[in-house]
Amino acid sequence: MRKRRESNGVEKEYFIIEDAEKYSKKENIHKVHPIVALILLVYLFGLYGIAYLIEESLPTPLQISDEKNQPDAFIAERARNDLKELLNIGPRTTGSYENEVLAVDFLKRKIADIQRQAHSNQRMQMDVQVSSGSYYLDFRPYGAISAYGKIQNVLVKLHSKKNSKHSLLVNTHFDTVIGSPGGSGAGIMCTIALEILRKLSRLPEPPEHNIIFLFNGAEETPLQGSHAFVQDHIWAKEVEVLVNLDAGGAGGKEFPNLIGPKQPWMLKYCRKMPHPYAQVFGEELFESGVMPSDTDFTVFKGIGGMIGLEYLFYKDAFRYHTPYDGFSNIQLGTYQHAGDNMLFLIRNLANAPELSHVQDQPKDDLIFYDFLEFILVSYTKTTAVALSIGISIASTAITFRSFRDFNLRFSFSSIKYLIVTFGALLLGWNLSAIPVFAVATILDILGFSMRWFNNIWLLVGLYGTPIICCCCGVIVALNKFYKKSNLSINTQAQIQIHLVRIIWIIVLLIGTFSGIRSIYPVLMLLFFQTLTDVIIRIFSLQHSSWKIVYILGTTIPTLVFMKQTQQILAGVIPLCGRWGSHRNSEVFIASLTLFITILITSSYIPLITLIRKPRIVLRTLIGIFVIFFVITFTSLTFPYTNNPESPRPQRFPIFHTSRVFRNNTNEIYKNDSAYVIFNLDRNAPGSVRNYVKSLSRAQPILDDCENSLLCGISVMDPRLLRLLPYSTLIPAEPPIIQDPITLKLNSRTRVTDSVTRFDFTASGPSQSTFYVSARPGTKLLETNLVPTLPPNPVLWNNRLLYVIVYSWGKERTPLNLTLDFETPLNWTKPVFDIAMMGNNKDKKTIKTSQFVEFLNELPEWVSTQIWLSQYESWVY
Repeated sequence: MRKRRESNGVEKEYFIIEDAEKYSKKENIHKVHPIVALILLVYLFGLYGIAYLIEESLPTPLQISDEKNQPDAFIAERARNDLKELLNIGPRTTGSYENEVLAVDFLKRKIADIQRQAHSNQRMQMDVQVSSGSYYLDFRPYGAISAYGKIQNVLVKLHSKKNSKHSLLVNTHFDTVIGSPGGSGAGIMCTIALEILRKLSRLPEPPEHNIIFLFNGAEETPLQGSHAFVQDHIWAKEVEVLVNLDAGGAGGKEFPNLIGPKQPWMLKYCRKMPHPYAQVFGEELFESGVMPSDTDFTVFKGIGGMIGLEYLFYKDAFRYHTPYDGFSNIQLGTYQHAGDNMLFLIRNLANAPELSHVQDQPKDDLIFYDFLEFILVSYTKTTAVALSIGISIASTAITFRSFRDFNLRFSFSSIKYLIVTFGALLLGWNLSAIPVFAVATILDILGFSMRWFNNIWLLVGLYGTPIICCCCGVIVALNKFYKKSNLSINTQAQIQIHLVRIIWIIVLLIGTFSGIRSIYPVLMLLFFQTLTDVIIRIFSLQHSSWKIVYILGTTIPTLVFMKQTQQILAGVIPLCGRWGSHRNSEVFIASLTLFITILITSSYIPLITLIRKPRIVLRTLIGIFVIFFVITFTSLTFPYTNNPESPRPQRFPIFHTSRVFRNNTNEIYKNDSAYVIFNLDRNAPGSVRNYVKSLSRAQPILDDCENSLLCGISVMDPRLLRLLPYSTLIPAEPPIIQDPITLKLNSRTRVTDSVTRFDFTASGPSQSTFYVSARPGTKLLETNLVPTLPPNPVLWNNRLLYVIVYSWGKERTPLNLTLDFETPLNWTKPVFDIAMMGNNKDKKTIKTSQFVEFLNELPEWVSTQIWLSQYESWVY
């Protein structure tokens, strides 16, 4: 017989084996119908819906007519009207008429209008900076030398009331990539900054410190306008704090990509913003390099030594840097959300006493996140360690007290039961990885990768259900193994829940002491579950309504997890469409889904113990998986669409390139042309093979790699080098080049017996790239463009290769390039190879009829960036 006794209102159980038939009858009395599992599932989907509503909610936008009653408030309608006017100019690439004339005139007109309407107590000063310069740009994994000529920045300074020597810098950019209107990247940030300037300038009292608004015209080149300000502008020396406004998506809510770093005092002002919205995992992803995010902040921090905050739009990043990043897709509430927050932040930072002595402020890593957008929670890393230890101790103490109440004392049978149960829970988590990775591998091999790109719901059935099924299946097997134990199903379920908590305690402590700030969701889970367990104990609910209390107590962390899941997927899934065909996006997203699913469902998995006939639940999960798996192979889940309301384009940068190769005597040994396609996602170029006839003529891109720098391919940016071996080259007719490149050797001078200086003048279109690589036995010592050579050049065919990117803006500006090489005495062989690429990118380019025909073959769901380029190489 099963024996019980009461102690302090808690029923204690013993490991006594009883008659199996009697136990089965008693077990069924306490178990619930499988329909309860469906109710729980509906409840969880309901929580997901609530999380979605919170995530997608935006404030009520203010119209111009509202300004009469709210004169100091941000007016979304006016910012939108300004953006429409800016976007009517069209794409604004650096060096184009649209960027250098029309966009600059737009900003000057708007600023002049703001000056006329400013309060008489305010003093404003506008400046148009035209600058040339060069510097080392520390990209990961390869750096580059970045040079520029006569690029433009438009600046406004709102002076302080007491001539402060300290300034707050607000930076954004008005240039765009080729072919994109730049609605979110970063047109909307320009018009939000204009409206903020308008509101601040109308206040009767000037700020305590100066506010500098920098509208830079060369961010996409990349990151040259910010360097021009830091290097040349007189106002740069007085900047203490930066607020950088940019985009990695199109609309939604602005997201803090960086705060500080290590500046706790800044969060004092962030916490009071009208619409709290922040997660520290964004900052950690940026700092780790997992998500590429080189913005102007990189230059301001690395070269200017500035601290500050960076806010980005990240939602709907499928539109980012495409023709779909326009005007109509941005909700008016987006302007209001960002405008309210940035107006509050900028106004308060400009009046912050800390701005006068920033260097004296304490420094510490920060943990920050919004709690369901009600408040912004923030604390230092030191506090996080204390919280983690405290919650872990409290949760562990309650867990072992509960074990004692269940009479699981320090005995062999009790310890064995706990170890087996603990192992079974971990086994379920690990076993769930097998079907997940198997499915991902099968889909990738069969060419059905990334079907979730346009159908995020597929992740639930394709990966979520097998994960839950494996975790539940192991627990069902465990319960069957201990079927004749006298532990009631209530007790077994609670023990399993406690052991799951122990696992998360271990994860929390490892994450905390490894310095992972994004571990706070686990801390939140443990806090609420520990609190729930205390309530259950206080009211002695272990044998009655504990299940309801437990589910309700887990609701808040589950809601937080689901909201964060939506944020993570919104940022990561579009990224899979542009990080290269060599990366297995299917396995990556499957792994991410595995982690997320376990995090969300681990608290509920042990409840399978309470379900009568759990095999019905398992079979249902398997059935759901089979249905989703079959659907994956149908046209219903095609990953791409050109639907303007919700575009999911497949991206293809395409270069129509002419190529000239020279030998050691600088005689041309090869002269050809090609269409070069950079394959940005896992399905490229196979996804368009049935549409584009020319792909049947594709040649291996590596044929020219042994004798030519970077295979004779125009790579504008060292970050694209990783894509080079996986790109596609199709022989083609010569492009129509209206702005040819020239590289003239002005002089070759022997500086010393072992050092030779080569002086060049280069000219071409507004964007050019150079590759320089010393021959074996020689060495590049220095160049006139930077004080010291980049420490992380490209290693190409066992030779160091240096990349130089060059842009000109307001007017054509040749590049003067000097290179000093060290050579052995009496060296008569070639010293180095140099190649130059010119990239024609504006509306003046004319495409050949064959190239137009080639582009027309591409399906409508493809988004292209078209370049007409030249590649020429020389040997000196």
